[in-house]
Amino acid sequence: MLKKSSLSVAIISVMLLAACGNVAQESASATTSGATEQTQSTEKADAAASAKDTESKEAEAPKETVYKVGQTFTLGDWEVKLASFKFAQKVTDDFMSSSAEEGNKFLILNYKITNKGTQADTFTAMIGGVQMHAMFQDKYEYPYTVTMINGDLSSGNINPLSSKSGFVVMEVPDAVAKSKDSLVLNLEDDDATATIQLR
Repeated sequence: MLKKSSLSVAIISVMLLAACGNVAQESASATTSGATEQTQSTEKADAAASAKDTESKEAEAPKETVYKVGQTFTLGDWEVKLASFKFAQKVTDDFMSSSAEEGNKFLILNYKITNKGTQADTFTAMIGGVQMHAMFQDKYEYPYTVTMINGDLSSGNINPLSSKSGFVVMEVPDAVAKSKDSLVLNLEDDDATATIQLR
């Protein structure tokens, strides 16, 4: 009878251990499954948050302002106003003149600028200064030309907090001067940019 009872206790013990093992395995499996589901849920939430951040950053990205002739704006350390523009065959002062090549015209841009920086600087120059070009029909590009004519903004430094009126010249084909198609100016000073709509 003792053998029978010991045998019964041993069988019950084995059954209990087996049952506990299954419960532990199911518990571990459930924990792993829950952790996997939680990881997947977290990854989905992170992806959704990332997509929302990207969308909001795109929505928050400032649209580039396009200025009109006569508007004043800031470009780096410069306060800039394109007062007027015209097309002409030549540009002159009291002592000198410069003529556009045959079949071309000068686009003369009349500016009023103020140096808001802390050092004397040139507005435009052969090397350095504000980079500027005209874009015709959003694809044809024309850079500015430095002249030796009095009033050219590429000549001489402008002291801090000082203003100066003058011009910048670009040589363009007659077809650009006569056309009514889009003509814009793109200005760049280091990382600062501006666009002015001429027509």
